[in-house]
Amino acid sequence: MKKTNIFIVFAVIFMSLILVVIFKDNFFKRDIENSISKAIDFLKKNQLDYGEFKTLACDEEKMENCYFDSAPLVTALVVYSLKNIGSEDAVIIKNKALDFLQNEQEKGGIWRYWSSKNTEHVLEIIAPDLDDTSVVSFVLKNNGKTVEDNKQLLSDNKNKGGLFFTWIGVPEDENNIDCVVNANVLLYENKNDLPVCEYINDAIINNKSCSIYYQNKLTLYYMASRAFENGISCLKESKETTIKSVLDKQNRDGSFGNDMDTALALNTLFNFNYRGEEIGLGIKNLLWNQGVDGSWRKEIFFVDSLHYNYGSEELTTALAIEAMGKY
Repeated sequence: MKKTNIFIVFAVIFMSLILVVIFKDNFFKRDIENSISKAIDFLKKNQLDYGEFKTLACDEEKMENCYFDSAPLVTALVVYSLKNIGSEDAVIIKNKALDFLQNEQEKGGIWRYWSSKNTEHVLEIIAPDLDDTSVVSFVLKNNGKTVEDNKQLLSDNKNKGGLFFTWIGVPEDENNIDCVVNANVLLYENKNDLPVCEYINDAIINNKSCSIYYQNKLTLYYMASRAFENGISCLKESKETTIKSVLDKQNRDGSFGNDMDTALALNTLFNFNYRGEEIGLGIKNLLWNQGVDGSWRKEIFFVDSLHYNYGSEELTTALAIEAMGKY
């Protein structure tokens, strides 16, 4: 009789623990869903009428003293981050953004950094580049939109070692090679381009500084992981190094740095199929840091040769949505 009672007690305790775990998981899932919904509301309210999401150019690392610098890249990155979010508002947001991106296409299927709506630089000329062209082309084609055939343009814009130049139609001595730009071209090129993979793998494995415009290593990891997730298997060589490098950046509070760093880190781990407990801690940190308006703080995503820093609340928010959606 006593043994039976003991068994019943243990059974009740065991079932209670299971129920606690189930309820805890359900509440966490609901928190994430609510967070994504608030973030989508923020993006919808802050998307410009013609579909663009703002890029802010700031002359301080604290991202203060900024001005709106109209450009297609951030909008394309936002669309990519929302690819798995199927809510009605998310679809409306993406369609408006895609219209803006398609309208910025120039003859030959190319894009420039500054958009046609950029009044700050209306009298300045900037060469088209493979970074904008590749990122925008990928999200347009991935969403069933038309892009002029520009694949030959990619092949024609390489150096003798088989790496992609950044700028289109610019002489070699005035051009440059950037590893993040090359990762973005790989994503769009959709083939295992071995010289490019070897270059990126070597930079990651040996911790080399290889990007002029994207100086945060987490951005390189994220862009390389996007290419890997979309079929560029020759980047597998640097996968384990990337995962270890990302995990080494995690703090006790679950963050990997600022809000953007945390979102980039989590997305990188997801893209490389890592599912350790560190992921949940990072997600909780993002939930904690979300603003009352549904956004996350703007941080530096890329820089230019004039020492301006670029990013926006919209971009950080989209990257956070991507991570929570994957979770």
